[in-house]
Amino acid sequence: MTALAPSEAYRRWAPTYDDENAFSTLERELVERLSPSPRGLRLLDVGCGTGRRLAGTGAVHAVGIEPCGEMLAAGRRLRAFGPEVLLVPGDARALPVHDRAFDLVWCRLMIGHVPDCRAVYRELGRVAAAGGRVVVTDFHPAAAAAGHRRTFRDGGEELEVEHHVHSAQAQIAAAMDAGLRLLAWADAAVGPSIQAYYERAGRRDAYRRDHGKPVVLGLAFVRDA
Repeated sequence: MTALAPSEAYRRWAPTYDDENAFSTLERELVERLSPSPRGLRLLDVGCGTGRRLAGTGAVHAVGIEPCGEMLAAGRRLRAFGPEVLLVPGDARALPVHDRAFDLVWCRLMIGHVPDCRAVYRELGRVAAAGGRVVVTDFHPAAAAAGHRRTFRDGGEELEVEHHVHSAQAQIAAAMDAGLRLLAWADAAVGPSIQAYYERAGRRDAYRRDHGKPVVLGLAFVRDA
């Protein structure tokens, strides 16, 4: 299977991207553990896709940055965002927002799409306010080492998205260089909360094989004054 560049992959994935799957469910659960509530905060979602995680957060101001125009268009078509939500085209390595502008910054499942995570962390550190939190999730390096791949379905075809493996240690070092201090490191593993996805796909044997294996890496940081 030839991996597609993220720009092409997400263009093709956009129409069905909002459909939850086992991977996205585990990631959502992990962010709920690592992230403070966005309610009343200034929230930035870097690599927001369709903006699906920005709806109904209670944030006083919520900005989503996404390089794929088709993803942003799909998000606007699928839901009516409140006036507090702004979706903006942009690159995670050069965010089109001011310094120290956000109390909470999410970077969810996108950092593996860039070959050098340091460039992204420099921007995450730049835009986080003093005392602000930064939460980063990624496809777990252990899952990649075990041969798992980031894939999606386009019609009846299974397609792979290009992915660069960044170890937790490399990400923490990059975050420190960007002025961010590690608060928490957690993994999300295959377990009961996603068993139904395996069963609906007729993959009970795969569930038993994968049970307990980490799939999503989560890191939470704070921007010190």
